[in-house]
Amino acid sequence: MRFSRMHLLGASVGIAVVGSFAPQALASPPSGLVASTLVVANFDHTVHINSDRVKFQTKDATDVRVQKIVLAAGGRSGWHHHPGIVLAAVESGAVTFTDGQCHSTTYGPGLPAGAVFAEGGDDPGQASSSGGATLYVTFVAPSTDPPVFRIEDAAPACAS
Repeated sequence: MRFSRMHLLGASVGIAVVGSFAPQALASPPSGLVASTLVVANFDHTVHINSDRVKFQTKDATDVRVQKIVLAAGGRSGWHHHPGIVLAAVESGAVTFTDGQCHSTTYGPGLPAGAVFAEGGDDPGQASSSGGATLYVTFVAPSTDPPVFRIEDAAPACAS
């Protein structure tokens, strides 16, 4: 069977289009999660604070976002990671954070691990809640236009 140049071009374009959607298909989307952005602001300059044995430092301008996140019973964030750092305070309920090596820790008021957790780095993670939870989350990320606070990831091999 002979193919014309148009057939080959069409097939190549089709493969390229399908390939461009592959990362979306591999991502693990959130479910049962409602995020409300409370404020978005930025540091236009570097920040260096070292006070009372707590250190906060940026090297360039940063974007800051504060969100209220409500996870329904059985809800999950989907596998993702964040540029910069994230501080998550669990107001009510319990949130289980699973890292890219499938190690899980559950956070919430009165729980042994406490009610606050931090995220950072390029490894994927996922937050979930079996009974529902409310969190207040602060994102501090390198300044970009538009701001990027979350990057979708495929589930790691250990989560399959």
